[in-house]
Amino acid sequence: MSPIKERYLSSAILALGIAGAAASAFGAAVVQELKGDVRAGATPAQSRPVAANQRVLTGTVVTTAPGSRVVLRFDDGQVVALHENTQFRIDDFRFRPREPKADRAAFVLLRGALRAVTGALGERSPGAFSLVVPTATIGIRGTDFMVAIAAPAAYLSVLKGTVAATNVAGTAAFGAGAFGSIATSTTLAVSVTASALPAAVSSAFRDLGALPITPAAGPAAGEKLPETAALPAQDASAFGRETAERARELKGNLGREFGQGVSEEARQRKP
Repeated sequence: MSPIKERYLSSAILALGIAGAAASAFGAAVVQELKGDVRAGATPAQSRPVAANQRVLTGTVVTTAPGSRVVLRFDDGQVVALHENTQFRIDDFRFRPREPKADRAAFVLLRGALRAVTGALGERSPGAFSLVVPTATIGIRGTDFMVAIAAPAAYLSVLKGTVAATNVAGTAAFGAGAFGSIATSTTLAVSVTASALPAAVSSAFRDLGALPITPAAGPAAGEKLPETAALPAQDASAFGRETAERARELKGNLGREFGQGVSEEARQRKP
């Protein structure tokens, strides 16, 4: 190999090492529990099978096959359980116990269903959390909730705390025990009854809701966290402003992202 190529290769390896170290410094999640075929990678096409206790970093797409499930424990103690036939991306996760201003938890549910239980980040910096689905962006206040996509709509089930769904039509908040439906990205989320949920959504919520999930102890478990203000019942719009900011940051890639996920999967299935 020529000296020029050697220098180029060394620089490339160094750059990759620095990028990897930066991602690890911000942290992400570990595979706490899994069942069946669960894969992870930068894209669905690049995904590989995961194992228990494996580290999952920012930028990773996690995919569960039929009959499969995975539980991810994030560094702040947050837990995310993915149902079968689910595709979930960790868009940006940053948690440092002594640096609340750096908090960031931006996720995308491309398809399927999940359950999320708030950790230290969600308790001290709820505005730093966002979960994007095709029809809205989900925000939280001290929450245990579930989301399922049944194209074109998305559905919510709140087990604890408060969840807000924000899109161009505005923001709607849902408290513990409520179910919500977001039909399109241009219609406001509305409350629905359990009997109005599609059968597949109801089944996913039943399975995920039965999981014995509690937030794991994160690095900040012994640290006193700032108080979280209660959400005024009459002002859902104030709750949605922080969430809307997260939506705008991701909006440029959102339509392309959902389309690519479907296209890549279709290409993989071609003989």
